[in-house]
Amino acid sequence: MKTPEETELSIVRKYKKTIWHRFIKAGREYSLINDGDRILVPVYSSAAAILFAKCLERLHKYSETKFEPVFVLQAGDKTARRLFEGFGIKGESAEGDISDTEKLCVQAEKLQCNKAALPDCFDDCTEHILHSILFNGRLEALLPGENAGGIELIRAGMLVRREDIEKFAVYNGISSYTAEETPGEQVSYIRRIIGELKQNNHNLEINILRSCEDVNLETVLSYTEGGKRKSILDRL
Repeated sequence: MKTPEETELSIVRKYKKTIWHRFIKAGREYSLINDGDRILVPVYSSAAAILFAKCLERLHKYSETKFEPVFVLQAGDKTARRLFEGFGIKGESAEGDISDTEKLCVQAEKLQCNKAALPDCFDDCTEHILHSILFNGRLEALLPGENAGGIELIRAGMLVRREDIEKFAVYNGISSYTAEETPGEQVSYIRRIIGELKQNNHNLEINILRSCEDVNLETVLSYTEGGKRKSILDRL
């Protein structure tokens, strides 16, 4: 496993275009991190969680934006603690399962944070959109930022691809320490579909994400706004 300094430098050198630039782009494009923010950053034995924690740590050091990251470690996760300490990230043990969004928000409130960072990546976002269409019959995206009981959940890594996170983990010697969640049957199916279709369409995944951008409401049959359903019939 590389030193904290080597790991941090790999983000802004070896993976500058594929990880760091995309991380910065998401933050700027969706205004995810602002002056005065106090952001809860969960750290557990996930390559994405470790990577984005290091990205936020780096951003805190050198960004002109004055924000404060608060790193919390999954209690009882010995592997995460080893990575936590090995990569030089300072923080404290969390209460409860911080991979659970609801419990993460509770922890954020206790530590007086106004935001909490989620480790969702680009692939998580595209898979969610396609899954919602095929299995739930609706167009739904994982948003860059969303309110959850007064805590804003942000996805600063939503433009970073899973394959680049995996390459980062292998290069820095942490892949053998991380344990990624096994996808369910439906998610595995979605991943197979995307894998097959993108062989003949290199823009497939970005097009899936863009399907939830600049949506023309005049071309949809119905939509929900403010908890109220609006139909095309209302416009006829």
